[in-house]
Amino acid sequence: MLNKVNAASTIRVNSSTLQQSQFAMIRIFFTLATLLLASQLHAQSLTTFLDDCANHGFRGSVLMAAKGNMVVHKGYGLADAEAGRAQTAETVFSVGSITKQFTAAGIMKLVDQKKISVSDKLSKFFPEAPEDKKNITIHQLLTHSSGFDGALGDDYDNINAQAFMKLAFASPLNGVPGEQYDYSNVGYSVLGIIIEKVSGVGYEKFLQQYLFKPAGMKRTGYLVPAFQKEELAVGYRNGTRWGTAMDHPWLNDGPGWHLRANGGMLSTVGDMYKWYKALQANTILSKSVTQQMFSKQMAEDPEGTTHYGYGWVVQNFSDTEFIWHNGGNGVYNAFMALAPAEDLCIIASSNTNKIISDKIAMQLLRIYRGQAPGELPGSIERSEPPYRTSPVTRSIYNHIAEKGGAYFEQHYEVVLKEAGFDFENDMILFGAGELLLEANNVNDAVHLFTVYTKLFPRIVVAWNQLGRAYLQLNHKEKAKACFEQSLSIRPANNPALELLKGLEK
Repeated sequence: MLNKVNAASTIRVNSSTLQQSQFAMIRIFFTLATLLLASQLHAQSLTTFLDDCANHGFRGSVLMAAKGNMVVHKGYGLADAEAGRAQTAETVFSVGSITKQFTAAGIMKLVDQKKISVSDKLSKFFPEAPEDKKNITIHQLLTHSSGFDGALGDDYDNINAQAFMKLAFASPLNGVPGEQYDYSNVGYSVLGIIIEKVSGVGYEKFLQQYLFKPAGMKRTGYLVPAFQKEELAVGYRNGTRWGTAMDHPWLNDGPGWHLRANGGMLSTVGDMYKWYKALQANTILSKSVTQQMFSKQMAEDPEGTTHYGYGWVVQNFSDTEFIWHNGGNGVYNAFMALAPAEDLCIIASSNTNKIISDKIAMQLLRIYRGQAPGELPGSIERSEPPYRTSPVTRSIYNHIAEKGGAYFEQHYEVVLKEAGFDFENDMILFGAGELLLEANNVNDAVHLFTVYTKLFPRIVVAWNQLGRAYLQLNHKEKAKACFEQSLSIRPANNPALELLKGLEK
């Protein structure tokens, strides 16, 4: 009897376990169904928002993935307006300063290989380093606390590594190394040169061999992917064709060192997602050095609202830690954000400064969180562009309004430094010039645009605006010289063509 009782009891237990299992399976099914429905609703809301953005002028590619599921992966608008070529998910774009996290990863790969340490000093790699720079560490270069200037020349000046280091060593530091955050393209170019010195191969070749290829990235690089011009998004500044990276001069092995390793890398949203997956899975870097890259290393502001890691910004949004970076040159723009704890990744590009990808990405995050967009695409389009509302722009404008354009041209280095101009975005000068012209301060505008062309001699819009200002003063020969200089930089799709024809009438 005992055995029978035990047997019966066992049967009841098994029956109860089976019933619990069935209920558990039902709960799992409904949970998955709910998540799937929520995901579909998210996708629908996101798609509606992005379609609306495209209708209001957004041009770019977008990828958003959550927990391994692709939510959005699509191109919007035109990659080439003149040719009528549509933007797709495979359109190649410049990631701008997001390049810095590739450089940081290259450095950390060398750390993984025990070839360098982040505490190593410049004197280890450059015995010729001057006294004020020889003790700058790799950590300080990675965290923008080296004291190096923001930039020392135009992106498309074809300066080689040797000449660049000579220029960097001869330039005064902005502060004592290690004391404060001061965003520096120069510092990241120095890191790229260190990669070459230590590895014995070119910067791009090193990244391809140790980072991109293991991550399965075939559509990222400067020259190695051998992109065709028709694959690239064409950049537009205020509706004017700026062109692609292939329309601007590079050295035989990639961009000059004012740009290399700190910006200008070409990629697609799909390849950038592969990069994210490789970082998450620690397939290209060890977990320990990846955590160093993603850690809060240096406060970017006195309040500590945001921090810089190694090649990434670390910031909290809605109780979630995001790792992000953006990049751009006042024409194109790119943005990448990760929330590793949620396995969330957002990547966006834009090839016009009309509606930039940073705003698009932030709106996508709001929608994903179940919130209404902060502003509709139409209001984005109508809002004052950031290069006009920037405190730096206003500071430059107010200084010129008070002391005059001639004083500005004579003392521009001091004025720009005091205003906080970091050479990352030449559009700040464009905005100040627009404000001067709107206030009918044409003479002052001439002085400002003269400085603009001196600092950025290959920016077409700077020469065109200087020429237009001269035209308003009836200085036709000077205007003609400006337009001709503009055309020497970009012979086709340049408003200077029509402006010169007007002068000849």
